[in-house]
Amino acid sequence: ACEKLALMVDEEIQSSTKDPGPEHTPAAKLLSLEEGKDLPKCPGRKNAQSMGSTRNAIARLLSSTAYRVVTDPKVYITSQILSSYVRVQTLLGCPRTLPEIFKLYARKPVPKPQSSPIRYSAPYPYKPSAHIPLEIAKVALTAAIRTKNLPLCFDIIDRSVCAPAYRVSKFFRKAFAPFTAATLAPFAIYKLASELSSYQSTMDSAMATRLLFAGTMAYVGFTAMIGAVAVTTANDQMDRVTWATGTPLRDRWTREEERMLIDRVAGAWGFQQRWRRGEEEGQDWEALREWIGMRGMVLDKTELMDGME
Repeated sequence: ACEKLALMVDEEIQSSTKDPGPEHTPAAKLLSLEEGKDLPKCPGRKNAQSMGSTRNAIARLLSSTAYRVVTDPKVYITSQILSSYVRVQTLLGCPRTLPEIFKLYARKPVPKPQSSPIRYSAPYPYKPSAHIPLEIAKVALTAAIRTKNLPLCFDIIDRSVCAPAYRVSKFFRKAFAPFTAATLAPFAIYKLASELSSYQSTMDSAMATRLLFAGTMAYVGFTAMIGAVAVTTANDQMDRVTWATGTPLRDRWTREEERMLIDRVAGAWGFQQRWRRGEEEGQDWEALREWIGMRGMVLDKTELMDGME
C-alpha cells in the first residue's frame, strides 16, 4: 500500500514539474522582468505552493509510516519487504533511513514462531542470505546521489557491498563452482592419465601416467592462472576510481562492486565533461578523495587520464 501511494505521489510531482502553469513559462518570466512591478499577484501561485507543501507532508508521512512498519520488532524483513521499502523511500525522495534498514536486514532479531509471549533469536549476520542484493544497493545509491548527500552515499556503500555477508554470498555465487572444480581437477586428471597410459607401449604404464598427469596439470594450472589474472586485473569498466598499486588480486575481485559504486559517486560529484576532470575542488570533493584513498583506491589516477598516457 505504501508503495502504491508513493508511486502516486511521485507521478503527481512529475506531472506538476512537466506541466508548469502559464506564469512559469519562459515568455512570462521575460515579461515579468520588465513589468514585474505592475503585474498583479497571481492567486494560482499560492495554490501551487500549498499543493507542494501538501505533497511534501504526504511524502514525509508515508516515509515515516513505512519506517515504523519495517522497524517494528514483530516484523521480519524479507528480501521482498526490503525491495519495497527501498523503492518507497526512493520514490518519496527520503533515502536517509536506508543505511539503518540495511543493517537491520542482517542483524534484526527474528521472532520465534509459536512463542507466547513472543521471543526473539539473534540472527547470524554473516550468512549469505543476509547480504544486500547489488540491484537494491544501486537503487539506494541513486536516491542518495539525487539528494546530494555525500555521507549518506558513504553509509549506503558501507552497509551494502562492504558488509561481510555480501562477500560471503559473492564467493558462493561466483567462486564456489570454480574452486570446487580446481579441487577435483587433480583427481579427474589422474584418472584420465591412468586410462590414456594403457594406449601406448613405448614406456612403462606407471611412468606414462606420471608424465601425462604432470603435463596436463601444468597446462590446466597455467591456463587457469592466466585467466584469473586477466579477470582480476581488467580495468575497462573503471571510469574515475581505480585500484592503488599493490592491491592484492584477491581484494580487487572481492571488492569490485564496492569500487564500482564509489566510481558512480565520483562521477556524480565531479564534472561531467571529460576534459574538465581534475579541476574539481571544494570540501566535499576533498573528503571524497580522502575517503577513496583510505580504501586502497585512487581517484583520477594521473597516468590513466586523457592526454596523460
